[in-house]
Amino acid sequence: MLVRSLCLPPMITYGPLPEMISSWIMGIKVNTREIYLWLWFFVGCSVYWLKRAYYLVTGPSPVANTYKQFIERCWIPILIRFAVNSLFFWALFTPGFADKGLAYLGWTNWSWVVAIVTQFAVFACAFGLSVDVISDFALSKIPVLKDWLPQMPGPLSQSENPGGR
Repeated sequence: MLVRSLCLPPMITYGPLPEMISSWIMGIKVNTREIYLWLWFFVGCSVYWLKRAYYLVTGPSPVANTYKQFIERCWIPILIRFAVNSLFFWALFTPGFADKGLAYLGWTNWSWVVAIVTQFAVFACAFGLSVDVISDFALSKIPVLKDWLPQMPGPLSQSENPGGR
């Protein structure tokens, strides 16, 4: 039953309100299934942020002493990375875009990934968890992006981190 609740069939409707909201968003007809997948993508991204916050506050080289301080120091890079991650997720719903991009890279065998991420909530959530890791790697390895987008702050100095975790 849990699997069925995470994988909505395409024709389920929840009454007039979600349909009215979905037709109102940007003047584009969006079905409730896509909103459901976006919700699970947000859940995946949020879980990754929580993991990142935990290790950047309690890890060996903390960037903050408290979670509040973490949000104060890191909200801009996290928000910008979330916007970039959302663009990648949105591109998966654009017909012919992701599969042609994969073909350009020579990864035609990976086109099935686009199909399952855009159909099943569990894979949308997993994409939300993993796309941030991929974008972190790209930001650290591609000099143009590294210099253009804001990076996460460095570790606290010894005076700011008296516990020396």
